[in-house]
Amino acid sequence: MSARFSLSPTRRLVLGAATAFAVVGVAAPALSLATGFTAYTKPAFETALKGSKPVLVHVHAEWCPVCKKQEAVFNELSGSADFKKLAAFVVDFDKEAEFKKAHGVNNQSVILVFKGGKEVARSGGVTDKAKIAELVASAAK
Repeated sequence: MSARFSLSPTRRLVLGAATAFAVVGVAAPALSLATGFTAYTKPAFETALKGSKPVLVHVHAEWCPVCKKQEAVFNELSGSADFKKLAAFVVDFDKEAEFKKAHGVNNQSVILVFKGGKEVARSGGVTDKAKIAELVASAAK
């Protein structure tokens, strides 16, 4: 004899909603993108490296408080003339192992600048607005 398990319609609704929220919560949260940044994809990045604009990359982790501070600074700087001269990407630290290996990135909160397809500047863990603005300005030259 098999036991029969039955739920009331209300319990089914609650269980279904809880399951849906759990699935959404387990699915990777969307990566935060500061204004003016594009989510990294290898093809888009490689195309940008071949373009005429310097490329700025923010290696970001959702759980990183330093990254969130950098993101806030980038949001403030995104309207500047210097920033508009750049192609900007956010690399998900937790998902882009190939990028990290190719560019020798071992930590989150790293900012990279590329010109002519080559890395020309790197900064790690900086949250000071003036220093990040200086990096953006030097990249835009």
